[in-house]
Amino acid sequence: MTDTKIQLPPDSTGSSVDTVDVTTGAGTVKREVVSLGDPTTGANRATVTAAGKLLVTPDSVALPANQSVNAAQLAGTATSVNSGVKDAGTLRVVLATDQPALTNKLLVTPDSVALPANQSVNLNQVGAAAITEGQKTMAASIPVVLASDQTTLPAVAEQRAAILHVTGTAAVNTALTITLPAAGAGLFHYITSIQWVKLYSVVGVANAAGVLITSTNLPGNPVWTTEQAVINAGLAPMVINYQPTTPLKSSVANTATTIVAPLQLQTICRGNVSYFTGA
Repeated sequence: MTDTKIQLPPDSTGSSVDTVDVTTGAGTVKREVVSLGDPTTGANRATVTAAGKLLVTPDSVALPANQSVNAAQLAGTATSVNSGVKDAGTLRVVLATDQPALTNKLLVTPDSVALPANQSVNLNQVGAAAITEGQKTMAASIPVVLASDQTTLPAVAEQRAAILHVTGTAAVNTALTITLPAAGAGLFHYITSIQWVKLYSVVGVANAAGVLITSTNLPGNPVWTTEQAVINAGLAPMVINYQPTTPLKSSVANTATTIVAPLQLQTICRGNVSYFTGA
């Protein structure tokens, strides 16, 4: 029978070749154990894992051209995938000058984009606060500076509802003064209406010159005239019915404003003033 097995005799020193018993379909056989290493010294041997894989160091293997690699890490950090915020595992890229148009819009921060000259911008926010329309607090306003040659702006009277009222009634043949008290530091009176009536207490008052109802602390110090006429007792004619289109602002802040009617024979004066205060 032809011998198909090769047996290596021991060398001259009596050393034997390393073998290992391996069970095959033909039974148990001996197989020679070899190692890969430096042929001159026998050192720097390659390692084989229990799974039968030959371990090599990365610097000892040159990958073939266009070799596919599973990049699990980037500079020692797990590679970031999908969309999200940048981190140490994000790879920087540069868009090509001939980059095709993106299907979706590329979002960028406002400070990284220089707008063209005279670019139209839709201002929805200022300082992260939504811009509001109309008179609001400064927190939601855009600071502006008026030009040194700004044309004079027309005066605009403050429009508010009257929340204050002073009324007064004098005895017969007695003068009447209605006083709006000082409003406070920097505050003015804004008069929305003045009404003044006189009640005739007896019949047969002789015709005479009327009396003057005067004012203080109002622009121009307006004066009203009331007649003196024979009239039936109990009637109450309106002497003043002043309701300006815009409120009448007092002349001096934090100063009392008065409406004064002198006595008039056989009459009772009654006055009403509605107003509010403001700067």
